[in-house]
Amino acid sequence: MRQKLFYTADEITENLYTTGSFLMYEDGTNYIGLYHSYTTGETYTGGTWSNGQSFKLISYAGKKHPNVNVYNLLNPITIKTKSIVKHRVNITNSDKQVGTVNRYFLKKINEESITEVSKTTWNDWNGGIIDKNLYIGAQIQWYITGAIEDVFQNGALIKGVKTKNTQQIKSVQTQLPNLTSILNNLLEFYIDTDIIVATDINTISNSSTTNTTTTY
Repeated sequence: MRQKLFYTADEITENLYTTGSFLMYEDGTNYIGLYHSYTTGETYTGGTWSNGQSFKLISYAGKKHPNVNVYNLLNPITIKTKSIVKHRVNITNSDKQVGTVNRYFLKKINEESITEVSKTTWNDWNGGIIDKNLYIGAQIQWYITGAIEDVFQNGALIKGVKTKNTQQIKSVQTQLPNLTSILNNLLEFYIDTDIIVATDINTISNSSTTNTTTTY
């Protein structure tokens, strides 16, 4: 059990992560995964405290249980270390016709920065190739065509692109509360499909023939 019944937010550091050889259970078993610590010097499993689910951890350094080496030999651990590469959205003709484009984001659990990634990288994370214990992910549908502002038609509200994209950002606020820091332009990639193509002046000149009659 923890030393105190209640801890203030300032006394807790949450959502830390170890890849091993740093912390271990009291029986000497190496620990890999999320953990949280307290100013009292206590450390427990899990990103946040969960009664009955969080177990005490101790420092791995300086104390190696004789069974640890046996455990490591019998249970080799492969850490997924595939790098996360920033992706720039490429709008296709298909996206223009649909009016939306899917966007994917990953955030390292113990960092604030968010990275926009490709669909391939997203699939790697979604499929477990990229460690889900290390990264949080979110996908949104980004609107790129249509009316920019909200309008009323026959008494009904028709949401504009700005409103729709704002709602998409809010829909993943729980996973990525700071997503607005990189999606601060609600009209990013916007395409105006109502552009009127100017008539060719040369065509007008050629088609407008004036018949002049000369009277003698």
